[in-house]
Amino acid sequence: MAIGSWTPENEKSALSIDLQWLQRCIAISREDRLEELPALFTDEEQQRYGVFMRVSQDQWQQAAVELSNDDILALIRFFTRAEKLISGWDAGKESPAIWLAKVLRKRGEKLDRDMLLWIRNNTDNRFIPNGGL
Repeated sequence: MAIGSWTPENEKSALSIDLQWLQRCIAISREDRLEELPALFTDEEQQRYGVFMRVSQDQWQQAAVELSNDDILALIRFFTRAEKLISGWDAGKESPAIWLAKVLRKRGEKLDRDMLLWIRNNTDNRFIPNGGL
């Protein structure tokens, strides 16, 4: 069992979300391998990438610029399950799934009923997909 690490806010803002890692997350989601988490990542990867679960909305918006809507939907699925299945990846109202859902809304896309039901059935984070009040 890995123990999470704390990253100060000023260091979080300097982090750049690894786009190769995002592509890997998209592939895991599209290949329907979410239930294999956390085994798909080494302990070192779980610790290294876990910090991205709590970076700012702006950082996620920047990371999503080059992603298609389908990629973003795959990432919403990934982060919804990863938060529940990978120790130390809980993010609450700062979940990447929330920030990515907001990117879709800005693009004029809404999560359909099936996706909303899937989210409800696959997480215990009550903030996904809309965030805090």
